[in-house]
Amino acid sequence: MRQQQEQQQRRHRQQQQQQQSPPPHLRRIFVQRLDVATVAPFNTSADKPKIAKTLFPGPIPWYSTKMLHWSLIVSFLGLLTAALGAYCGWFLFPTMVDKKVEESVIIADGSEQYKRFVQLPQPLTFKVYIFNVTNAHKIQHGALPIVEEIGPYVYRQYRRKKVKHFSRDGSKISYVQDQHFEFDEEASAPYTQSDHIVVLNMHMNSVLTIAENDPGLSLLLVHLNANLKAVFNDPKSMFLDTTVREFLFDGVRFCINTNGIAKAICNQIKEGGSKTIRELSDGSLAFSFFNHKNGTGNEVYEVHTGKGDAQRVLEIQKLDDSHNLQVWLNGAEGETSMCNQINGTDASSYPPFRKRGDSMYIFSADICRSVELFYQSDIQYQGIPGFRYSIGENFINDIGPEHDNECFCVDKLANVIKRKNGCLYAGALDLTTCLDAPVILTLPHMLGASNEYTKMIRGLRPDAKKHQTFVDVQHLTGTPLQGGKRVQFNMFLKSINRISITENLTTVLMPAIWVEEGIQLNSEMVAFFKKKLINSLKTLNIIHWASICGGVGVAAICLIYYVIQRRKPEAEVAPLK
Repeated sequence: MRQQQEQQQRRHRQQQQQQQSPPPHLRRIFVQRLDVATVAPFNTSADKPKIAKTLFPGPIPWYSTKMLHWSLIVSFLGLLTAALGAYCGWFLFPTMVDKKVEESVIIADGSEQYKRFVQLPQPLTFKVYIFNVTNAHKIQHGALPIVEEIGPYVYRQYRRKKVKHFSRDGSKISYVQDQHFEFDEEASAPYTQSDHIVVLNMHMNSVLTIAENDPGLSLLLVHLNANLKAVFNDPKSMFLDTTVREFLFDGVRFCINTNGIAKAICNQIKEGGSKTIRELSDGSLAFSFFNHKNGTGNEVYEVHTGKGDAQRVLEIQKLDDSHNLQVWLNGAEGETSMCNQINGTDASSYPPFRKRGDSMYIFSADICRSVELFYQSDIQYQGIPGFRYSIGENFINDIGPEHDNECFCVDKLANVIKRKNGCLYAGALDLTTCLDAPVILTLPHMLGASNEYTKMIRGLRPDAKKHQTFVDVQHLTGTPLQGGKRVQFNMFLKSINRISITENLTTVLMPAIWVEEGIQLNSEMVAFFKKKLINSLKTLNIIHWASICGGVGVAAICLIYYVIQRRKPEAEVAPLK
C-alpha cells in the first residue's frame, strides 16, 4: 500500500514538472539562448527570473500601440496634403494665374501693357519675294510666262500707335498706326535693293484694265493707245526693267513732263485715288508697292482695352468710326454682309485664354477683310508652350454662292478667267474694290489655287510649309510667339481692245510678288516671358504634383505599416509564477 502511494506521489510530481516546462518551440529558443543541449525544467522559483530575461531580452521590435496610432495620424495628414495639392493645382492656382493674366493684358493708361500696346517690344519681319520674269519678249507674242522667285528682301517693320483717346468707361481706345520700314542687309544677303528685276508693269496694266472695265472711261482707251509713250515712258512691252528699291518703296516714275491729252490722262490717274500711286514734288507720278505703308496711316482704329472682358482685348470695334466696311457686296435689303464685318484683332496680339479646337479672327486692312484662323496643334517655341493656328479653306478657296459668301464675288473684271457666275475660281480673290486697282489675291505660288490659273504659269513651286499662313500663340496670354501672314499679289494680263501693245497677249493670272509679315519672339523677349510667366507656372506645377505624390506616398507607407503590424501574430506567454 505504501509503495502504491509513493508511486502516485512520484507521478503527480512528474505531471507538475511537465506543466511547468516550456513548450517544445520555446525549448529550442532556450537551447539557442543558453547554449545547452537540453532545457532543464522549472525546478525552483530562483530559476524563473533567469528564464524570463532569456525569453524577453528587451521590448518587442516593430510593434507598439502608440506607433500604430501615429501611423494612422501621419497617413491622414498625407492624404490631407495630397487633397490640398489637388485643390491648389486644379482650382486655386489656375484661378490665381487667370486673374494675374487678366490684370496684365488689360490696356490701362500708364500700365506696362499700355506701353507694349503703343510700341511693339520688337519689330516685325517683313519679307518680300519677287517673281522675276525670264521670257518677257516671248510673252508679248503669246507665250506663257516663265517666272523665278528671287528673295527674300527682308525689312524690319517698326510699329507705333498714336493714341487719340480712351472712351469714358475705359473699355475702348482709339489710335492711328505709324509704320516704318528699314532694309535688313544682313538678313537679305546676298540680295540687295539695287538688284535689277523684270516684272509686270503694274501701274500701266492697272490703268488699262480699269479703263476697259469702266464704261465711262471707254473713250480714254483710244487716247491712251496714242499717248502710251508719253504717259508711261515709251514702254516696249507690258513688263518693266527696274530695281527692287524703286518697285517696292521709292517708286517707278511716269507721267513725266506731260502735255495736252497725256497730261489730262495723268490727272485722271491721279484722281483715281490708288494707294500705290502718289504725286511727286515735280508733278510726276510714281508707282510703288509699299510706300503708302511707310509712315503714319490714315485709318483710325478703335479697339477694346479688355476692361470688363479680358477675352475681347484688342478686338477691333470700329474702323474710321464705322463698325463695318463698305468694300464688298451687301445683302439685297442693304443689310451688312459677312464680308463687310470687322472681326478680330490686327494680329499684333490675340485674346488670352485660348482653348484647343477654337478659332479666332484677325483683320487685315491690306486686303480689306477679316480672316478666321483655326486651331491646328500644340507647339513649343523655345520652351514656351502654345497653340498653332492656320487659315482654313474659307479664306479664298471656298468662295461663291455655294459657300454663302458670294459677297466676295465683286465681278469687276471683264474677259478674265472666272466662273460663269462672276466669281473667280478657287484660290483667288478680287481686291479691285479694296485697293482701287485690279489686284488679285492668292496664297504664295498660288498654293491651293485652281488649275485654271496654275496651268498658265511656269516656275511656280507651291509648298504648304513655306506658303501657308500660320501663327503660334501662347494660349494663356494671347502673345504671338512666331508666325506669318503670307499672301501673293497678282494681276490678270490679257489683250485689251484698242491697246496695240496688248494685242498678242494670252490671258493669264500673272504673279508679281508675295510677302510674309510675321514675327519670331527674340531671345530677350523669350527670357522676359519665361521669367514673368513660364517659370512661375513650372513652380506652381511642381508644388501641385509634389504635394499630391508626396502626400499619397507618405499615406501609403503608413497604411501599409499599420496593416502589416495588425496582421502580425502576437506571442501568448503564460505569466510566470
